[in-house]
Formats: sequence, structure tokens, C-alpha cells
Amino acid sequence: MIEESATVVAVDGDSVTVESAIKSTCSSCQAQSDCGTGAISRALAPKMQRLTLSTPMTVSVGQSVTIGVPEAGVLSASAWLYLLPLFMFIGCFSLASYFLPTIGLTHELWGILPSTIATVLVYRYTAKKLQRIESAKYRPVLLKAEPLERV
Repeated sequence: MIEESATVVAVDGDSVTVESAIKSTCSSCQAQSDCGTGAISRALAPKMQRLTLSTPMTVSVGQSVTIGVPEAGVLSASAWLYLLPLFMFIGCFSLASYFLPTIGLTHELWGILPSTIATVLVYRYTAKKLQRIESAKYRPVLLKAEPLERV
């Protein structure tokens, strides 16, 4: 289980909305001052993430909680979103490289066009499919709630 700390921002029955700061590994990198990726990440990435999840626990707004996402879900979703489009690109490019010369298109760059289109279509289809799946292995859960501090 991948765990993350969050703060409860809204409670509606058994639905709880939590907010968590997005952490980047760029802040711990030694090359962060010379890295363009780190600069783009700091400028464009959202600083907070909101999730709404169901829980039988009783929590209050402002309370610190720990949420978790099963590792199996993260790994399988990553495989579907990264490996399937990659294999589609390689397979489509191989087929295009085989069939396009028969119609007079002999340059390798002609194979990139159908391969890119197929890859984008497969990626979008996979992303939509994963969003529609209501599987427990993809759903974050509320693991524990820290005691609310009294002032």
C-alpha cells in the first residue's frame, strides 16, 4: 500500500474530500538549479491534489488522515498506460515499414504518421477505460485518522 498524508477539507455523509500536497523529487535532486525539467515542474504542476473517497470512519474538517492506494493498482494502471501504447507504436511502425513501400512510400518517416495516430488512440482509449473501471485495486482508501487536536 502506498501511503500519503492528507487533510480533510469536506465531509458529506460517508464521502470525504481530502487534500494532499503533491511532492516532487526535484527538490531533493542536486542538479535542480541546472535542470529544465525541475523548473517546468515547479512552474506548471499543481501544488495540491483533491480526492473524494468513501469511508465508514468518522472524520472532521481539518483533521489529518492517511490515505493509501494499493500498489497492484498503480503498477497495472502504469503498465496499461505506458506499455500498451509503446507496443502499439512498435507494432504499427513495423507494419507500416512493411506495407508502405508497396505503394511507393519508402522513407522511414512515413511510418511515424500511422504509428503516432494509433498510439494516441490506444492511449486515450486505455485512459478512458481505466477511469470507468470501478475496481478496488485502483481506488484510494482512508487508512487512519489522526486524533483531532483540541485547543
